Amino acid sequence: MYPIVPLFAKFCHLQCHTLQTFNYSEQLQRLFGYSTFRANQEEIVQAILAGRDVFAVMPTGGGKSLCYQLPASLMKGTCLVVSPLISLMKDQVDAANAFGMKAGLLNSTLSSSEQHEVLARLQDGVYDLLYLSPERLALPGFLERMRRAPLSFVAVDEAHCISEWGHDFRPDYLALSSLRQALPGVVLTAFTATATKRVEEDIVRRLALNKPLMTRASFDRPNLFYQVQLREQVNSQIEAVVAAHPDEAGIVYRLSRADVEKTATWLRDRGVKALPYHAGLDSQTRSRNQEAFNRDEVQVVVATVAFGMGIDKSNVRFVIHGDLPKNMESYYQETGRAGRDGEPALCLLLYGRGDYFRLRKFIDQLAGEEERQAGLAQLARMMDFAEQPVCRRRAVLHYFEEEYVPENCGACDICKHGVESIDATTEAQMVMSAIYRTDQRFGAGHIVDIVYGAKTARIIALAHDQLKTYGVGRDRGKRFWRQLVEAMLGEGLLKSEGEPFPLLHITAMGEEVLFGREKYITRRMLEAKAGAADTNAAEISYDGSLFAILRQLRREMADREGVPPYVLFSDKSLHQMCIYFPQTPEALLVINGVGQMKLERYGKPFLEAIALYLSDNPEISPQQMVQGRELPKAPRQVRKSVGTETLAETLRLAKAGLNVEAIAAQRELKSSTIAAHLGELLQQGHSLDIDQFVDREVRNAMTELFRSHGLFRLRPIVEAMEGRAGYDEAHIVRGFLVFQGWKLEAEEGPVSSGLSTN
Repeated sequence: MYPIVPLFAKFCHLQCHTLQTFNYSEQLQRLFGYSTFRANQEEIVQAILAGRDVFAVMPTGGGKSLCYQLPASLMKGTCLVVSPLISLMKDQVDAANAFGMKAGLLNSTLSSSEQHEVLARLQDGVYDLLYLSPERLALPGFLERMRRAPLSFVAVDEAHCISEWGHDFRPDYLALSSLRQALPGVVLTAFTATATKRVEEDIVRRLALNKPLMTRASFDRPNLFYQVQLREQVNSQIEAVVAAHPDEAGIVYRLSRADVEKTATWLRDRGVKALPYHAGLDSQTRSRNQEAFNRDEVQVVVATVAFGMGIDKSNVRFVIHGDLPKNMESYYQETGRAGRDGEPALCLLLYGRGDYFRLRKFIDQLAGEEERQAGLAQLARMMDFAEQPVCRRRAVLHYFEEEYVPENCGACDICKHGVESIDATTEAQMVMSAIYRTDQRFGAGHIVDIVYGAKTARIIALAHDQLKTYGVGRDRGKRFWRQLVEAMLGEGLLKSEGEPFPLLHITAMGEEVLFGREKYITRRMLEAKAGAADTNAAEISYDGSLFAILRQLRREMADREGVPPYVLFSDKSLHQMCIYFPQTPEALLVINGVGQMKLERYGKPFLEAIALYLSDNPEISPQQMVQGRELPKAPRQVRKSVGTETLAETLRLAKAGLNVEAIAAQRELKSSTIAAHLGELLQQGHSLDIDQFVDREVRNAMTELFRSHGLFRLRPIVEAMEGRAGYDEAHIVRGFLVFQGWKLEAEEGPVSSGLSTN
């Protein structure tokens, strides 16, 4: 452990606090590899080191774990971390140990002898951090034993679980109310990602926090792109997003277990590595599926909200809600699983008006009237978020009583595409005429079919094709009419009533429009490109081929250590390596998230891989890394971008039949850049005709050379070709071979044999 002057006596109630004792800024870089704190982190760390209670609301991905890990690494004694999910503890412990801390866990997965060993190590002051579940605190005699242990402070994670007003109240958390009385001299800290002011006050009261530092960080997650779509063909819509994120991790939330299984099966049938996660699966299967997702063995997990807090994976690039969440807290918490590493990520919500009735059934089963009314109010707010054409980011932040000042967030579908006001009086009258002429006895789908002029068996059987309004809206797509009905429901012209199949009824407000006494002006989002999901406007340019190599190296090293890949380095760290190509230990330390301990344990193989890649790609001239912790701007010579827009353009031209030279000329890029794009597109699984780009004889010769040398290095392949082909062809053939199932590794070299962590 980093040498420090002890601040604490053996027992916490004898503490004497002096901030100057701790060089926490140096420890921040040495252990965690960060040069600066994120917003609010430093004041929280200072408060804990000064012996002050803390209550902090920080968004998922905002770095709340560092707020207790950093002081725990400096203070004498052990920080008890109360964490709600056993399935998450091991990953948290692995991550802390990877930083160079001494962390352990205490839960029911340990044998009796293992538990006794952990408690003995706790008593001896071995741990910086000890993770345990709230149920553990309720065991007879446990808190009394903690009174005799050398504790530094207690950190209650997911603290909203203690409040009955929180979105995920857990009765077992009520045992935490006895912490203050049981451990009177111990600093108590509480952290949560979501809490309204009412929940905040309840947490402080239940934990009896003593004049705590109250920190409420911004709920804004600038790297997340928020998008809402009307749910039509839900599995096809989900598949389209997954296809737009090849080989990138994502979570799909569905409301029911049956829908989870259907969506997971749909994706697997289309070649996506996807697994289900819900309470109907046995605990071993759930644990195995989560572990596979954490270790990048599968791309997508399809889950109910049972998956909520069970994930600490930093490189989730998209979160899709296939159904409407029950409230904004749940939505924020679940979308918060995306982009925890700070890189761009997509949050897509698919909804339909029927979601309201499905969720209301659960709310109606609640015991107390006040609880039911609160649930209905929260559901109504969620519906407003889905239906009202206002900035998604502003709506999210407004719910948490935070004002978003900019007019355009630039990272939601509303702000990206814009909103228009239209006079839809005539169209609304068409819809209501169809409802009126069918005696208000049918649901939205049937009414849309009448107006659109669909020839369904039901319409023919009921003779609704003879109605005056049949087919009056044929010049518009069905999607237009579905969206219009949803808007009319949301704005009060229509209401939907009845169980189990809601029927459309015209309201008094609707009658004013139907009979021409009022106009209907509605606002709607301008149309995006058909079939395309939006992405964050921020595109990250980095060398995609090197990223694939480093990601494979990271996974193999993580498998050897028995930890998830992101524990070694986050995607953000790998991205920066693929921008700046660090070639020395000092340069690698400049990369975000690379501290001294990680450099010593994992740095050598990554430096070797980067050096080999540069040797194989002599056209790259890396920018000189600066010393200190400020990264320079991305160098202009980075040859390829994993941003979807530039790859998509190369893919479009390739599918149009152009060869490498023609694509390069049209895009005004080097042929080496286009070849790298094509290699990356092939690695991602796009089906391209390789004969369009590489002569068959050259491809066959290179394939045999790759068979002998492995895919990791290109230089031996190019040299062995003796001028018959160069690096452009090598990039494309390697991508094709990965597409065919070859592994991106070599018989020799850092990927397979240079895994020393010494």
